[in-house]
Amino acid sequence: MAADAYVVLVGDSAASLEALSRTIARRLAGAGWRRRFVHPFIAVYAPSTSRVEVVAALDGHGAFVGEMFDNAGRSLSAAERGALACRALGADRAREIVSSYWGRYALIRRTSDEAAVLRDPSGAVEAVAWRKEGCSVIAPNAPPALDCLLPDDIAIDWDSLERLMARSGGYRHELALSGFAPVAAGALLNIGPAGVQSHQIWRPSEVYRTARERSRPDLREVVDRAVQALAGEASWVAEVSGGLDSAIVAGALSDRQRSRVTQWVNHFVDDPEGDERDFARAVVERHGYRLTEVRREGLMLSAARLAESANAFRPAVNDLDTDYNDDIAARVEGSSAYGSLTGQGGDVVFFQMPSFLIAFDEVRERRLHARVEVLHSAARWTGQSLWPGAWMKARRAHALALRGRQHPWLDDLQGVPPAKATQIIGLVNSQAFQGHAVRSRHGPCVNPLLSQPVMEAGLAWSAVDLTWGGRDRYAARAAYADAIPSSVFNRRSKGELGAFYGEAVARNLDFLRSYLLEGELAGAGILPRGLADDMTREALVWRGGFPRLLTLALTEAWLRRWQARIAACRV
Repeated sequence: MAADAYVVLVGDSAASLEALSRTIARRLAGAGWRRRFVHPFIAVYAPSTSRVEVVAALDGHGAFVGEMFDNAGRSLSAAERGALACRALGADRAREIVSSYWGRYALIRRTSDEAAVLRDPSGAVEAVAWRKEGCSVIAPNAPPALDCLLPDDIAIDWDSLERLMARSGGYRHELALSGFAPVAAGALLNIGPAGVQSHQIWRPSEVYRTARERSRPDLREVVDRAVQALAGEASWVAEVSGGLDSAIVAGALSDRQRSRVTQWVNHFVDDPEGDERDFARAVVERHGYRLTEVRREGLMLSAARLAESANAFRPAVNDLDTDYNDDIAARVEGSSAYGSLTGQGGDVVFFQMPSFLIAFDEVRERRLHARVEVLHSAARWTGQSLWPGAWMKARRAHALALRGRQHPWLDDLQGVPPAKATQIIGLVNSQAFQGHAVRSRHGPCVNPLLSQPVMEAGLAWSAVDLTWGGRDRYAARAAYADAIPSSVFNRRSKGELGAFYGEAVARNLDFLRSYLLEGELAGAGILPRGLADDMTREALVWRGGFPRLLTLALTEAWLRRWQARIAACRV
């Protein structure tokens, strides 16, 4: 069960809430859930092991789930969060909250005829809403304890599932389950007897457009403030990959916070390309600590293990590396840490992706004042020429990357140049890192570089300045030059685990062949064509393709679990 599990019930009337609560109370109690608070129109339940904070609105008509900070990084007290939750929550009020505060939260407010749900722009706290017997229900995931609360019209949405399969591994906002309304990160959703309406309050494109009118923020100040606010006074397991992003997170912590890290963990493989211990050691030893080194030997795949993360509303693409996630979960529990800290998302926020589109951004943003040296550095970085053919090829590839993508953050890219749009696509895909995984069983997985202020800082900087001189994450490197080891600062390569994962998945081919080729996806006729031909050791080790097989396996586990649960609900 995830450490951030919760469920909020908002009744259309006091009688409807009382009736539904009476129906589910024994079921929830038997599964280890307890009532956090109840008022005439709203009730909140969570597992006794849940670490999510829930505060009731001061007037009893709302709830605040999670944590919040002001723009100086100060944590809001329970009383302050309760006060925020007791005011009307319309679009204007939601904009005011999003511009004045940030954090990891979902804010729920009852109105006269519906419930309003505001989800924070980072997407760190999931929120999905639906209707049940005169009540609106909001939850981040759906463990079996909530079967008694599932909507009456729940069903597999096969069209949505096929769209998900077409972009295997990418993050999709829509659900392949009918009867549910997912709340997008940074959105205000209203749900009630009359239906569902969603209004996108925060968009990356709007952050970029408005930032052009202001001086760009100081990356070091923003990242330090966000990392230190999220780390707070808790103890953590810190993941240190050996790359720049996790080194920045380690460097952004205060001395006192670093002293509360229970383990600095690096996973490595025997292949030299996947062994980044020298870089990770330099990061940790710089601060006077010792690296915990975990040797990887493969992946343990089974139907039972895949099913462990199948109760989410989406296939758990954040659980691709089962052994890694199991290890982090065990270390959080074994060291009594609050959760885990990662550097996930930094490659997108700070712009790690080599792209000729940066030349387009220079021309679009500076027009006649475009600098020739920027165009040449973009060409050198990507191995392109400056002849028209290269520009046309890059433009076609960008249009293809946008085709068919559906997410509220991508609905309005007017005025956004292509490299910045590529960054926004990356931020959409990075929402997968905020998703459900077994690693969060005993404590939350916190990704500070995907917090709202850090994303906004990365969006405010042009892609040209983030990658000045054709160097990935140049601005972030410069900002933390005195806080990270020179070996990491000067590093131009990344760890390569393709061969390791290819071999690890190849060892599980017998299981995967039967699991997929004789499974529910195959029975529905929506497995990719030619999949059986790709499921060979040679294809995996030399051509890759292991992420697709793992994603398909997680999707198969998800489909099996939800078909069984839906069938049980029909009895």
